[in-house]
Amino acid sequence: MTEDMDRSIPVRFREEYKGELKRIFDQRINLFCYIAISAFFVEVVLASFWFRRLLSAKDLPGIAGGTILAVGILFSGKLAKRTLFLHKVRGFLFSVFIVSIAILAAAAHPDVIASLGITLILIGMFASVLLLPWNVLETAALGVYTLVCFIGVYEMSDAYVNYEIFGINITLLITATLICMVVKKSEEIMRQKDFVLKEEIEEKNRIMVDELELANKIHSGLMPKSVKTDLVDIAVDYKPMLYMGGDYAKFHFADKDRLVFMIADITGHGVSAALLVNRLHTEIEEILRMKMSPGDMLKRLESFIKADFGKMSIFLSAFGGMLDFNSRKLAYSNFGHPPQILFRKENNRIIYMESQTFLMGIGMDESNVYQMTLDFEKGDKIFLFTDGILEAKDPSGEMFGSKRLEEFVRQNGVLEVMDFNEKLMSALHEFQKGVQCDDIFLLSIQIK
Repeated sequence: MTEDMDRSIPVRFREEYKGELKRIFDQRINLFCYIAISAFFVEVVLASFWFRRLLSAKDLPGIAGGTILAVGILFSGKLAKRTLFLHKVRGFLFSVFIVSIAILAAAAHPDVIASLGITLILIGMFASVLLLPWNVLETAALGVYTLVCFIGVYEMSDAYVNYEIFGINITLLITATLICMVVKKSEEIMRQKDFVLKEEIEEKNRIMVDELELANKIHSGLMPKSVKTDLVDIAVDYKPMLYMGGDYAKFHFADKDRLVFMIADITGHGVSAALLVNRLHTEIEEILRMKMSPGDMLKRLESFIKADFGKMSIFLSAFGGMLDFNSRKLAYSNFGHPPQILFRKENNRIIYMESQTFLMGIGMDESNVYQMTLDFEKGDKIFLFTDGILEAKDPSGEMFGSKRLEEFVRQNGVLEVMDFNEKLMSALHEFQKGVQCDDIFLLSIQIK
């Protein structure tokens, strides 16, 4: 076993492979000890009540001894868990136990061995050899043990005197042993190959998970953090469906009186969408620094999408806005993004900032700049989000939807934005029963 393992199992997997063998030995030996103990009791009952002539006083020591041996093998598992060698000792005792059942049955009743020939012995050998993960040499040793036991039965049996049949049965035992050796060799090769393949896959998965976690940290670093200033409080919550996703947001003070912000959602999920977000990040940061109006910002972003991603069938919804605290004006532009919300503190009124054109990347050639303007007051709030909120689904498939969101905003819009975000994210988690179907981004702005 050690030499075969040295050749077939990489060094880094050998301890795990030994653990796998220990697990197989332990599970199978326990299972068949339970079966053997149960079979003993069934045998005693049947022999006592239905086949009394088959059970005599001379059988009782064998039955009692066999039962004690099976129980002993079963409870020795706790002691054997430390090493593979001890598990193999248990396995060998189990094999001796199985073969001995057949030997004792034949020896106690010569008429049985005379009528059934080698059948009981072969069954015992096959059970002991094929049920446990022995290697070739260990299989040969068990075959030799069975052969010796069979010869012993022949010597003890008065009824079994046909030397020709005896010779045939010896040949059958040797042939069966050779067949078992070939089978166990093939089984061992396949088991080792499967184990190495499984371990290599798990190893690559662990590396991939580590890489994804690192990428997630880098990706999360691109996302804005919640802040409080003299003019606004901004709460940010981002929860990708997978390790990372295609949602993105950014805000930037163009000067002391103007706050520029943007939220976007790339079609798709996971790593591919996150890579595109990373590509967009630099461009969006550059756009925000240009101090352009929201309409011009998104128009420039659309041109970038067409130029760089036009042939990749990648689409992007985006909402851009700018708060001018001097004029108390909110300018915004919406390219295919869900209607964003302006919440009036004075009368708890909700104003939807609807989409004004198609998704970016559709490929339509037009020169229009889309922009609208609203007034705002102190205490008003702006709730920006991606469609992961609206399209969140409960177990029955029903979406959270715009009506539920509107009702939630009406009931909780007066909360501080930090508390609002926390409560909404909790409500979404409860609605979805923990199963998220899309990336979720929530950026809430409270005007002071």
